[in-house]
Amino acid sequence: MEIDRKIVERAATLSRIEMVPDNVETMVRFFQDIIGHFRILEKCDTTGVDPFSTLEDEPCPLRGDGPVRWDIGDEALDSAPLREGRFFRVPAIGSEEGPDEA
Repeated sequence: MEIDRKIVERAATLSRIEMVPDNVETMVRFFQDIIGHFRILEKCDTTGVDPFSTLEDEPCPLRGDGPVRWDIGDEALDSAPLREGRFFRVPAIGSEEGPDEA
């Protein structure tokens, strides 16, 4: 895959990033360098390498998986700008109103 201005500008549009025109060429080179590193990695022989292997022998510590009582709900609601019963009140997605106007 070849990275060019069109791809960088499209990625910026899709991610809603405002790209300064002078920076587009810099980003093109940056992404080309990243793709170049992956092309080098593609050449590595990974035969027999477990795809989930790590360099550490220790297992990853895991927390217990069970229900946890959360007793600060009222405290969180009390600090909210606006609430309705036991719920936070927020503006509708895409609305222009602030939290006090929800």
